[in-house]
Parts: sequence; C-alpha cells; structure tokens
Amino acid sequence: MTRFLLLVLILSLVYLVKLFEWNPRSFPFEFLPGRTVLLPEVALMVLALVVGAAFILMVNGVGDAFKWFRSLKNIQEERTEEKVEILWKKIREELNRSHTPQAITLLDRLVAIMPNHTAALFLLGNLKRQGGDLTGAIRIHRRARVFDEEDVRLILALANDYDKAGRLDDELALYREYFKKEGKNALLLGSFRNLLVRLEKWDEALDVQSVLSRSFQKGDRREREVAFLVGIKYESGRQLVREGKSDAGRRLFRSALKINHSFVPARISLSEAQDSEGRGKEALETLLEGWSRDRDMVYLDKIEELALDRGNPDLILSLYERLVQDFPDEPAYFLGQARLLARLMMVDEAIDLLESIDGRVNWDGSFHRLRGELYLRKGDQGNALEAFRKSSLAGTVSEKYFCRSCETRFSEWDGRCPSCRRWNTMTVYPGYNREDASILSSPEFISSEDNVFGSEFDEYTPLSF
Repeated sequence: MTRFLLLVLILSLVYLVKLFEWNPRSFPFEFLPGRTVLLPEVALMVLALVVGAAFILMVNGVGDAFKWFRSLKNIQEERTEEKVEILWKKIREELNRSHTPQAITLLDRLVAIMPNHTAALFLLGNLKRQGGDLTGAIRIHRRARVFDEEDVRLILALANDYDKAGRLDDELALYREYFKKEGKNALLLGSFRNLLVRLEKWDEALDVQSVLSRSFQKGDRREREVAFLVGIKYESGRQLVREGKSDAGRRLFRSALKINHSFVPARISLSEAQDSEGRGKEALETLLEGWSRDRDMVYLDKIEELALDRGNPDLILSLYERLVQDFPDEPAYFLGQARLLARLMMVDEAIDLLESIDGRVNWDGSFHRLRGELYLRKGDQGNALEAFRKSSLAGTVSEKYFCRSCETRFSEWDGRCPSCRRWNTMTVYPGYNREDASILSSPEFISSEDNVFGSEFDEYTPLSF
C-alpha cells in the first residue's frame, strides 16, 4: 500500500512538471496593494486547489470542534444530573426526618446548580410558605413559572401564596389569565370558583361554574358541580334583582329551578321579584306551587307574609285549617296555625290550639313562651307564670329558623346558611326537639362540592312537615 501511494505521488509530480512545460504562459498576480508577481498558469491552478482544500479542511475542523464541545456539554450535563439526583435524595431524607431548614438549604443548592428544576422550585416555594416567608414563596413560584407557565401545580401554588399574603387581586389575575386561555383543569377551575364565591363575584363565578359543570360525564361529580351551579345561579339572580335587572334575575331563578325544582331559595326569590313588580297574584301562585311540590314550611311562612300584606288572612287561615285536618299527627302545623292566630289577635283560639297539643312532643321554650304571652294578653297571670317557668326550663330560643345541616338557629330566613355557607338548608324550626321529630330523622339530600371554606355543603331537598 505504501509503495502504491509513493508511485502515485511520483506520477503526480511528473504530471505537474509536464503541465508547466505544456503551459508556459504567466499572469500578473497582486497579492498585496502595489505588490505584483508573475505566476505561471499552472501555479495559479495549483494555488486554487490548495485554497479549496484548505477551506474544506477548515470546515471539517469546525464541525469536529462543535462535536467536541457538544460532547463536553453532555458530559457536564450528566455530571450535573448526578449531583442533582444526589441532592434530591438528601432532600427527601431531610424532609422524612422533618428537618425543614436543612431541606431548604439543600434545595437552594440544587436550584443554584439547575435553575430550571421546576419540581425543586415548587417544593422550595411551598416550604417557604409553610415557614411564613410568603414573599419568598411568591418569588420562587413566579420564577418556576418562567420555565413552565402552564404547569397547573405551579399556578395553584402561586395562587395559594397570594391568598395567604392577602393579595387577592393578584390571585384573581392569575386565575383569570388561565381561564382566558380556556384552561380546563377541574381542580384549578374549582379553586377559581371558590375564590369568586368567597368574594361574591357571582356573574364571573357563574361563567366559571358553567364550564366546570360541563367538564364531567354523568356521575356523582357532575351532580355535585351542577348542584353548585344551581346555588350560583340563585346568587347571581339575586344580585341582578338588587341592581334593578329584575327580568334577568327572574330568568336565572327559573333556570335554577329547571335544574332543581326543589331549590327553595330560587322559588322564594322568584316570588319576591314578582311581588316587587306588583304581580302579587303570580307571586302567591309561585309560593303555592312550591308548597304543593316540596312541603317545606318556609313556604307557609312566606305565604302568610304575602297574604297578610295583601289583607287576605283567610287564604293562609284556610290553608292551615286543611293541614291540621289532613295531618293531625303533625304538631308543627298546629304550632304554625297558633302563631298565625296569635298574630291576628285571636287569643282564645290560639290558646285552645296550644293547649290541645301541649305534651304531644317535647316542645322547646318558644312554645311555652308563646303560651305565656297569650295568657298575659288574656289577663291570666297564673297560667302565664307557669308557661314562662316551663319556657325557662326548656330553654327559650327566640330564633324562628334553623339550618338542617349545622342546626344553627336564626331570626331571619336566608337561602344560604350564614353559618355553614350551604344553600337550600334553612327552614322553619318545628318547635320541638329533633329526637322527637320523626320528620327530621332522615332528610333526603344531595351532597355537593366543597365550599369556599373547605367543608362540604349539601343541597338538601326540603323536608316534608
């Protein structure tokens, strides 16, 4: 092989010499300004070949250099990953030992080595928040989002930071940015919804909840989200009515009832909107429809108010008469009728009715107090004192309404319990202890999603008194 190459080299040199003989012409060649030499034609050809070969060698050399640099970079990355893996293992060990400060120190070292390690930034920010360093947590989680803006974990973590720091405007802006991009993550949308509910931004909450309720197929989760949608439709409708947009409010109330016909707050609010527009007959029909459908005693309470305001007490009196005749074993109806009679100053009739049901159940103090007040009106101080004594022993509670969920008593009715923040749970208290109330022993309910305070709220169907 060496001899062959030597032979080729000799032949090439001979051929080159012959080229000089065959091409004796020369040409001027200016290699510097004002510097010219005469070069044979063949020499120019050889020079061109040499320059081309040099260029090819240079290009290949640059490629090889790039390959070398890439190889060096890969080696450095592998070493960095090894260091990160070792640090990550130590971090887990420190956290398992509850050594949070040591874990934070290691995490700082890790992100210094690998600044785009989003998992480490996520954990470091969370640990900062747990330690009370909210500013540090926000800074780190925002830094992590630079590397992965769409990571749901980072969005939720940053939102939690803002919430803990009281920066609700920043938290809202973060959620709105995600929602504007048509994000579909149910956990994130649920957190956004909860914040809007807490801030009572009902219109926006309705938009978010509409998307969220469509995110699930048929099943328990979809039912819970639809139940929450009903509550938000009700609140949004109330807000519209307060703003003077009664038509839009009534449409939302009807929409809520179309989804859940037993959602008492929406029907009562619809009746109130109709009444405020001077459509008292429609308002009364709405309440009567609700009563016939659900038998919730709060309907009787609202029908009574509307009938008395319209100067038509016979309507509610006749309704109570039918109830006590058709349901003689339901003492709550008798108590409701007695309260109405007392309100109409029909003292003797009210006393007779209360005496007829005294002792039938374990009445609370409000029952005996009502008897005492009626005896005082009649001038019977002896019986009045005895009734007040029983009221004191039973424990007098003046609040007329109660929540079926948390059992808190209230003096005014509301569509959403002010205590447990659950919708459709408040009704008229029957006047006797729950252990004696078979009608309260097993209420039918539909559970719904976690409320804004982190506990479940249940959407109860009205009780049948």
